[in-house]
This record gives sequence, structure tokens and C-alpha cells, in this order.
Amino acid sequence: MNTMKQIAGAMMLAGLVAGTADAETTVKVLSINRDSPEWKQIYTDAITEYNAANPGVTVEIEYMEDEAFKQKLPTLLQSDAAPDLFFSWSGGVFYEQARQGFLRPITGMIGDDWRAEASAGGLAALSYEGENYGAPEAAQNVAIWYNKELAAKAGVDPTAIKTWDDFLEQVKAVKDAGITPIIVGGQDKWTLHFYYSMLAMRIMGGEGILTSSLGENGGFDNEDWVRVGQEYLRLIELEPFQEGYLGVKYDQATGLWGDGGAVFHLMGDWDLGAQRAASSSGGLSNEQLGIIPFPAVEGGRGAVTETFGGASGFVVTKNAPDEAVDFLRYFMGPVPQENAARGGVYIPTIPTAAPLVEDSILKQFAALGGKSTFHQLFLDQALGADLGGAVNDVSAQLATGDITPEEAAAILEETRQFQ
Repeated sequence: MNTMKQIAGAMMLAGLVAGTADAETTVKVLSINRDSPEWKQIYTDAITEYNAANPGVTVEIEYMEDEAFKQKLPTLLQSDAAPDLFFSWSGGVFYEQARQGFLRPITGMIGDDWRAEASAGGLAALSYEGENYGAPEAAQNVAIWYNKELAAKAGVDPTAIKTWDDFLEQVKAVKDAGITPIIVGGQDKWTLHFYYSMLAMRIMGGEGILTSSLGENGGFDNEDWVRVGQEYLRLIELEPFQEGYLGVKYDQATGLWGDGGAVFHLMGDWDLGAQRAASSSGGLSNEQLGIIPFPAVEGGRGAVTETFGGASGFVVTKNAPDEAVDFLRYFMGPVPQENAARGGVYIPTIPTAAPLVEDSILKQFAALGGKSTFHQLFLDQALGADLGGAVNDVSAQLATGDITPEEAAAILEETRQFQ
């Protein structure tokens, strides 16, 4: 990385907040796990250079596994141990945090120069009722990954998959060939919610999901959501996942995927680095990997060009000092994001960084995003903690056979009514 450029950038920011250089201030940052060592190194470099350029300010970062992060953050935000900055997937959970007063509005500190270098859409994703609370980092899309070598061995061509029926037929063929069709970390229910949610996208489209969230057309208790469960069960009934998948967390699952454990893996673009870091063999190379969009469902109203994923970044907590906002600008700014783009770490949101993406896989994900006609945030985030959590729960309960599609739809609607 261009260390001198980072130092210069940090020094330029040092004077933005009055008193930064004279204060004895610790800025605490809480992030989800960054399984990719390259991603974690970008954070380490940004913090090191910022600390060096800002005497009297010490930025510290803590990493927490995704599910532990989700479970512990609400308690942290109500305590004296709250971080100054923390990772956010945006969406309904973020809205709740802003509405409950846990976040600090920073609109007045985002000047024209900051807005000019940032992503307008990303800033909007971390805004609520006209106030900015954070800055964007990465845009995420979920797609079906496939292992080219195992697909060939099983005699299937994933690029020929256009419909959900096509996908199910290939899953059957892979299983008949004695190869595990799909890797999933079922203990972390959000990995299963990808299938359930993307089927909802294809069956009713983003507009239909919005209509349900507003309580129209029966809310979630209607024939569309029942069909989502039915189509999901068509997959579950094929027993497509690796043995013991309900006891496997995402970090373990992506390692199994990186070790060549299955033909398919429904996951986001971040998995490129995560599978290599978690694998015992160094992971799958770009040449071994392919991706396809989640397929269409016959009779569905959702287009294949509708995408599913996230718009993530970091937000500021209510008692955070000005120095935390100053660091946020550098942390989510051009230098770290341009380094991430060049290194093929993630798809950045900064306009100057996005064209620098050279990685062949990330370019394909970026192309999916570029063609998107609608982008749906992860439902476990977009719908808020209670309803989003219920989506995760029913995705797992359907997989274990504990509820029916009709019961799943009723549970979601009951949760919507009482949240």
C-alpha cells in the first residue's frame, strides 16, 4: 500500500476537528469479523497511519463474530462500554438504533468536500429521517458460487441455470454423482435465510416484499409467502447440504467450501477472501470459481436483475467524541477503499475506488450490481430485529421440518403485527 499517501491523507484530516491534536482521546471501533486477512490489514493500516498523524488520539478496534455481534450490540449500546463507531448493515436495525437515540447525528460535520468524495447512495443508506449517522464502506451482492472442477466432475453446467427448476435439477444430478451439492452454515440461520429471502425476491419482487412489510395484501400471511416456503422445501427435500450442516457456523462452512466440499454455495462477494482464510488448503482460486445470479421462479414477478445484499459501513454512537467522526472520514475514505479495490478485497463505494477493481470475480459481482433494477437489503436487517430475526428463524424451522410453509407465513405476519 502507498504508506506515504496514507500518512498525507491522515495528516490532512488532522486539523478537521478542533482540539484533535491536543486531546487525550481513545476512539473505540467495533467490527464484525474480517476473515480475509487482507481486509483486516486495510483496517490495521488505516488505524496505524491515523494514530501516527494525530498525536493524542488513539484508535482501537475490536472484532466480533457476526452472531455474537448481533446479540451483544443492543446491550453494549445501552451501557458505558458502547463503542464510538460500529459496523452497520444499514436497513431496519439501523433505523431502530437511530430512532431509539443510540446514534449521533453527524450531518453538520459532513461538509461539501466529504460529500464530494463519498458515495451519495451509501451516505443515504446510513441516514434516517434526514440525518446522517455514518459513512459507507462496501456494497455487497449475493449470488450462487460454483466450483468449476466439481461441476464438470458431476456433469453439470451451472451457466445453463436460468430457472429455479434448472437449479434443482442440477442439485439432483450432483447428488446422484456422489458429490455434495451445497455447503451451508446452518447453525447461523442467516445463511439459510438467503435461500428463503431470494425465493421471495423472485416470487413477488422487491415491491411485493415492501407491500408485505406495510401490512398490505395480508402482510406476510398470503399465498406468495406460502409459495416461498413451498419452493424452499423443494430444495430441502433433496437433502442438498453437507452432513451436519445445522451444527456448522458460517466461518466453518466457508472453510469447507474453500476446501472443495461442494459444487454450489449461495453467499456474498465477501466470501472470496473469507473462504481462503478459513480453508485448510488455501481456498479456491479465481480460475476454479464461477458465479451466477439467483435464478427466476416460474410465474414469479421478480426479475433476475433484482439483487439482494447489503450496503454496509460504520456509524457513530451518541456519546462518541468529535475525533471519532474525524477518524470515520479517513477510515471509510478514498485511501483505504482504493487499496481495497486494487487488492481485490471488496467492492468499494467511493466513486474513485470502484473503477480500480481488477479482481475477475469481484468484477462479476460489480457487474451484477451495475445491472441491478432493484436492490433489496438482507431481510434480517431490512425488516428490523424482531421481524428480521423471525425470517431467520422460519428459514431454519422449515429446514428442520418443525413448521409448514403456511405456519411460517403466519409467524412472520404475527411478528410484523406485534413488533
